[in-house]
Amino acid sequence: MHPCLSVDEILRLIFRFIDDRGSTLCALARTCRTFHEPAMDLIWETLTTIKPVLLNLPSARMVSTEDGCLTLSHPLSDNDWDVVRRRSSRVRRLHTFVDLEPHYLYAVLPWFSFLTCPPDSSFLFPQLRVLSIEAEYFDTDDVEEVHTEIQALLRYLHLLLRPHLSALRFHIPGLFYPHLDLPSIPMLCPNLRILNIVTPVYEWDDVPIPHETAYPFSRVVSGLCDLEFVEFDMTSWDLLSSLSQAKALRKLSVCLPRELGLGPECPGGGILPQLRTLDIQASSLASCTDLFHSVSLNQVTEIDIDCSVSEHDIDLFQALVDMTSLIPSQCKPLEFFWFCFSVLPTAVKTYPAWPRPILEPYHVCHHLRVIALETSLSVTLADNDLEDLVMSWPHLEVFHLFQRGIKHPPVHLTLRGVTALLCHCRKLRHFTLMFDATRVPEDAAQLTPEALPAVTYMGVDRSPVSQSSDVAAYLSILMPHLEGIGVRERDSYGPEWHWICTQHQRRPAIRVDMSPMKLYSLLTAGNKYASERTGRGWEWTYRRRR
Repeated sequence: MHPCLSVDEILRLIFRFIDDRGSTLCALARTCRTFHEPAMDLIWETLTTIKPVLLNLPSARMVSTEDGCLTLSHPLSDNDWDVVRRRSSRVRRLHTFVDLEPHYLYAVLPWFSFLTCPPDSSFLFPQLRVLSIEAEYFDTDDVEEVHTEIQALLRYLHLLLRPHLSALRFHIPGLFYPHLDLPSIPMLCPNLRILNIVTPVYEWDDVPIPHETAYPFSRVVSGLCDLEFVEFDMTSWDLLSSLSQAKALRKLSVCLPRELGLGPECPGGGILPQLRTLDIQASSLASCTDLFHSVSLNQVTEIDIDCSVSEHDIDLFQALVDMTSLIPSQCKPLEFFWFCFSVLPTAVKTYPAWPRPILEPYHVCHHLRVIALETSLSVTLADNDLEDLVMSWPHLEVFHLFQRGIKHPPVHLTLRGVTALLCHCRKLRHFTLMFDATRVPEDAAQLTPEALPAVTYMGVDRSPVSQSSDVAAYLSILMPHLEGIGVRERDSYGPEWHWICTQHQRRPAIRVDMSPMKLYSLLTAGNKYASERTGRGWEWTYRRRR
């Protein structure tokens, strides 16, 4: 064996690149003593259930529920606690899911009581760094009925809230929060860097975090000075002002109510001046406008907005223009802009050169790398409009214009507009547009392939195309590195685009699974909050509920 493979740090680095962590790491752990410890640490590093820790204990037994849950029939013995300590000491990330239905609590949760009495704190997840608690919905009438079980669960959770935690997530029903001692979090976990407190959304019910819970939390969150990423479902100016005390805060993800109101006046030019990334889910354009009037965007490089239009947004077109123009007016270093908005069917209209009016103010943002717009309004851009827009974005790598909820959207762009996009954006890699691809531009002979970007993905949605050798040859010259073409499932032009792929020199694949959400995930999957803080497979750092 090479001497380098005897160095523990090198082995751990190599083992982290293993995709199939289950079987491969288990095999490595059995290979030799040198491999055993680093492999075992990675096997146990992340748990999505506490079951492996309790498995095969003498006091453990399976309960006949739908998912075959594990519970404890009596308190743990000294030998049991030794096993729990040995297993849990390797765990760095723990996700605990709890079904709060009474029949489940009665059958399974008694083991929470047995785990709340360890000999000392070193016996239960002493090295835990990331804790995620998720609870299933339960009927409000059953709260008092399961009060004892809930208190046992809370005692168990408080045992895990320790100073070395760097990430904490609560994803539980709103009515559960009053039972939590939120003011104790800054004292128990003073080194938190990621804080995620949200409420699950269900089709039949949406219970928000109560104001009486959100208010005291906003009073203590200012004590968490090391926070870098915060996600919160209940937004108020009191909370946002408190977060201004977290000088390390770089990313904020919030849900805005339909009416937020104007924020407090700040002599320094707006609250949260330290922000770099802002992720918004809003119930109206008006609340977004109120937020941008008071939050400082001078240092923000990434903005993601998912907004619904409400009855408070009287003049839709003007409200969109007013809201979106507030961003580039102060956010010159912007690199990432993803804007999704949906309107009621009765409010759908056709606007000329749409969405040029809301994208044109971003000409001043010369560092833009990603622009994506999901709209339920028909895109009416012409070739000249598109060319005028993209001339100011030389660093653009991704450009998506999605149209959703429109059965038969009009097509105004042609291959000439697509060519202009590629000629002005030399770094472009992915784009989505609807355009007429039935004819090649008249000036096709003037195309210079050496000056074009290496586009690998082209989304065409329901773009019309003809089985023309001229069109296929032109697309091969325009995008010689093309690997995939995204089409709408059951699109009438699907066969024609498939034929184009067979004629293309690179033989790109037809993709029907590249939804806006999928493309968004591909863009954000590598963000440092997902990889460095929470680890691979931890999927709660970015929320998009569409």
